[in-house]
Parts: sequence; C-alpha cells; structure tokens
Amino acid sequence: MSAPHVVHVFPAFSTGGPEVRTCTLINALGDEFRHTVISLNGDTTGTSRLARPERIRQVAPDVALGPTSLLAFGRQVRHLAPDLLITYGWGGTDALFAALLQRIKPTLHIEDGFLPDEAQGQKPARLVARSLAFRVAHSLIVPSRTLERIATSTWRLPAASVRFIPNGIDLARFAPATAETRAKSRGALGIPLTSTVVGTVAMLRPDKNHARMLRAFSTAAAGLDARIVLVGAGDCRPDLEALAQSLGCADRVVFTGAITDPAACYQAFDVFALSSDTEQMPLSVLEAMATGLPVMSTDVGDVRDMLGDEAAGVIAPLDADDAYADIMRALLTNPELRRSAGAGNRRRVVEQFGQDVMVGRYRDIFQEALRG
Repeated sequence: MSAPHVVHVFPAFSTGGPEVRTCTLINALGDEFRHTVISLNGDTTGTSRLARPERIRQVAPDVALGPTSLLAFGRQVRHLAPDLLITYGWGGTDALFAALLQRIKPTLHIEDGFLPDEAQGQKPARLVARSLAFRVAHSLIVPSRTLERIATSTWRLPAASVRFIPNGIDLARFAPATAETRAKSRGALGIPLTSTVVGTVAMLRPDKNHARMLRAFSTAAAGLDARIVLVGAGDCRPDLEALAQSLGCADRVVFTGAITDPAACYQAFDVFALSSDTEQMPLSVLEAMATGLPVMSTDVGDVRDMLGDEAAGVIAPLDADDAYADIMRALLTNPELRRSAGAGNRRRVVEQFGQDVMVGRYRDIFQEALRG
C-alpha cells in the first residue's frame, strides 16, 4: 500500500516561514507521505530546502485561481488524487472552496498571519471569507496564540476545530557560536571580530519595517564600533539603502541579499532585532533564540510569550521608536546583558520549541484527518 498523498496549495512556494516549516516537515516525515506542492504563482524556489527535492512533485496550476475558476481548479486538484489537501494563507482560501465543490476531503488549512495590506487590521470582505472558508476544513492550524484567539473570537470557529501548533527549531543546526564558527561567519560577511553586530533575517518588505531598525541603529550605535546586518531580499532594498545613506550609517550596514540557509549568519550576530509591524510566531526569533542570542523586538504577535521572562526590557511598543532605539543601545553596550539574555533564550527553546515536538504534532493531525 502506497503512502498517503498530501497535496499542498501555496500562493507561492518561496522562502518564507510557512515554506521553511513545510520543507522541515516533509524532510522529517520521510517516506510516511508522498507530497505534491502547488504554487499558485509558479514560484517554487522554496523547494531548495528539501533534502530530496526530486521526490516532490511540483505543479503550477493550469488556471488562475479565482471565483470564476474554482471548478476548473478543483478538477485539476482532484486529478492529482490527494488523500489529504492542505491549503495555506489568504491566497489558498479559494482552494478550500474549490475542494468543497469537488468534494475533496479531508482538508486542512494552515494560517500564519496577514499580508502587509492587513497589517493594521483585517479587510471586512476577507474576514467574512475566512469565517466561511475555514469551516470547510477538517481543522485550522495556527502557530500562534494570537491567531488562535482571532480564529475563535473573530472568525467564530468552534474551538475544537482550531489547533495551535507552535513552530519548532532544529536545535543542532541553530546552535550557539564557537570562536571558530563566529570568525568564519564574520569573515564571510566582511565584518571585524571586534565589532558589535545587530542582525535580522527577514524579507525586505514594508511590513517588516527595516526602516525602523535602521533609524534606531543610527542613534543607538553612535560612537560605537557596531555594524548592522540585514539578511534577506525584497523590493524595499533600494529605499533602505537610500535611508542608510541619509542617516550617515551606510558604511556600517550590510545587505546580504537572499541566503537559502541563514543559520551561519546568526552566528555572526551579537543581537537579533525584529522591527515588524505585524507577526505571529516568527521562525527567525526562534532561530535567534536557539543560537543563544538576545532578541529585541516590537510588541507583535506571540513574541512576548515566546521570550517569556527574557521579554522584560527588550520589547518596545509599535509606536515607540525612541524606546526601540534605547533597547538597542542597552544591548550594544552591555555584554553581560547580552550573555544572560542569550543563554536564557537558548534554554527556553530547548525546553519548549524543539523541532521533534512540532513534527510529532503535525504527524498526529495529518493522521487524524486521514482517519476522519
């Protein structure tokens, strides 16, 4: 008997958090399931993280998914004969309706958060669509308590159909730096070992608000031997480069561009910073914690809960850029604070956010849906 066939429908299968997590699951589950990835816009760059990409079927849809093509898309999915259909994000919502029309069961939906155009609040039409679409699925899976509360209170889904599964991290791959790995990472980035480094890992998009981070750095790093590293690519890069020039710190800002595996980059950092306007449970924060870094952040999503006791003094309200800069200054100038916070973060990840726990929970819900 062949392994169950799981079809994943993504708006785009690029290199963001949901795609990274899916690759982690596919790699860890091995031969337990067969997988097909449908990328609605044809982008499948995220499959570069798969241990055996040749085993994964990649499909670009024959039709542009939308209200007028649900039947055609549903027929295309049915032709793949899925045992389990999993849809992702707002862009995958229509696929749930397509599955309903074609009587494709079971289905799961995984929701990681909101697009940049909903950073300040959900659009009314999308709110209604989510409330309807997510009832089609066997379960809605969310990686944050924030989304869990939204699902039950705003989308009014039954609590039993909403599953909270926190993201998990490979604790061996993301580990505290040694003197050797730190020197190697710094050398690859062209950064002196003597400098204190603030770093972040995120796509250069408006909702990540790297401009906030650069403005804070220009103030917090005044008079210090410090650098800031922005790992990631995106349309905002030209504007951010211009901002760094205008702030007078361009010679201390490193733009790495897209990096498929950023694990080594974390080992070059002394401080990890998140400056987003909206998040849920960012993988980058867990990766930084696992690397033993102190984390500073805006007060978004589940970050405060993720950091636990270490959140005190390192989280700034969204509308308090001065406080954000003050936190950065404190971390740049206090090595003992960095050491103790980083050690606490590593302990917390080991205790609560290991990859094996996450994989086990996803395996359980996949099997439950297949039985159900």
